[in-house]
Amino acid sequence: MYQWFVFIHLIGLVIFVFAHGASAFAAYQIRSVRDPATVSGYLTMSLQATRVAYLGLLLLLIGGAGAATDGGLWPQPWVWGSVIVLVVVLAAMYAVASPYYIRLRKLLAGSDGEPPIDADALAPHLDSRVPDILAGIGALGLLVLVWLMVLKPG
Repeated sequence: MYQWFVFIHLIGLVIFVFAHGASAFAAYQIRSVRDPATVSGYLTMSLQATRVAYLGLLLLLIGGAGAATDGGLWPQPWVWGSVIVLVVVLAAMYAVASPYYIRLRKLLAGSDGEPPIDADALAPHLDSRVPDILAGIGALGLLVLVWLMVLKPG
């Protein structure tokens, strides 16, 4: 069973990284676009890709937990290190991304009696380092996770 759980874990990883990559692509694309409808379209695509990424994350978690249980690996420090890194990275990315993209979606849709934002007013909101911060957090987290999974320290 262990090999099947590892297989599910890796399939989940591929789905997660692929879909999350589409979302990251959208985040970088909107920086150079000024048309509100186009930005909104990219944000919709990003949201759809994120939903698929969560499916991959679920498979990744099921496979990883199953492999750790079947292989008797829970006492290993690298397993718990992986769990901690994943939780920290997810929390950090959510904390950075959510306020920015929720606000951007509200501006594009109009809220609190305000009309949707126009292209000129939108431009300063798109000149953000949020995608760079998210890419840094995600890349560092992925590198640490790969290191833990391959070298299994401890």
